[in-house]
Amino acid sequence: MGETEPRSGPLIERVNFGIDPLDWGAPEGVLRSSAIMISGESGTGKSALVAHIAANFMFRGERCLYVALDDSPESFVEQLESFGWRGRELHQRGLLYIIDGYTYTTGRYVSSPFSNRSVNVQKVDELANTIIASTEELKMSGSGVLIIDSLNDLLYFHDITRVVMFIKSVRAFVSKSKKVLSLMVLHTDTESAAELARGVEHLFDGVVYTRINEDLRKLGIPLKELLVKKLRGCPTNPFWIPYAITAKGVMPVDTEKLANLIKTKLREYERLK
Repeated sequence: MGETEPRSGPLIERVNFGIDPLDWGAPEGVLRSSAIMISGESGTGKSALVAHIAANFMFRGERCLYVALDDSPESFVEQLESFGWRGRELHQRGLLYIIDGYTYTTGRYVSSPFSNRSVNVQKVDELANTIIASTEELKMSGSGVLIIDSLNDLLYFHDITRVVMFIKSVRAFVSKSKKVLSLMVLHTDTESAAELARGVEHLFDGVVYTRINEDLRKLGIPLKELLVKKLRGCPTNPFWIPYAITAKGVMPVDTEKLANLIKTKLREYERLK
């Protein structure tokens, strides 16, 4: 009996992020059914990364379901616009769908023109059910991307056990059941948050860390770097990859310019001695 070719159906479908530094860390893409944590300190470019990923999905005709917890729906649309990605138009076309979990936390509810659904994040089960129902309404099975920005806002109102159950629910009913790539942001500005990130890594199929290079920060060069620490079912290049936030989004760093900048800074420090 002859050997048969392995079937490459939806069970092993992979997608690329479409961002060079991330794709260098994930050279063969990521399983569409993955739930991925993107974690790092504030100012390391996490919001720009997820915005760029969202834009890439929408530009190829796939929907982005964005859960606004850190900031208002307008802020995400404005961020897309700031990179020239026509956030308002994408929302009008139905490619961008926003669940507003931010406004309730302000204590004064004002409806946003970019909010497709509103939810009270103090009711974590309601939030999970709203996300699942929205993926069904949008017919996102095997397509699109879910972005939750960020998990920190859930930790303000719920103990870690409830947040863990939320992550598991989203992974099971969105990523695995519907094969929708899910990205969840976690800020690690405190040691306790950093410990939490390390403690929940096992709940995710993929983990991406961002940071400012500490050695270069001392020279006054705030170089952003990312590390694709793991991707279940896909190979990775697990080393720190430099990147920059530009007017066109997340871009690779020009290594020659970086080297010249470091040399200039070192000469300046030598003159101060």
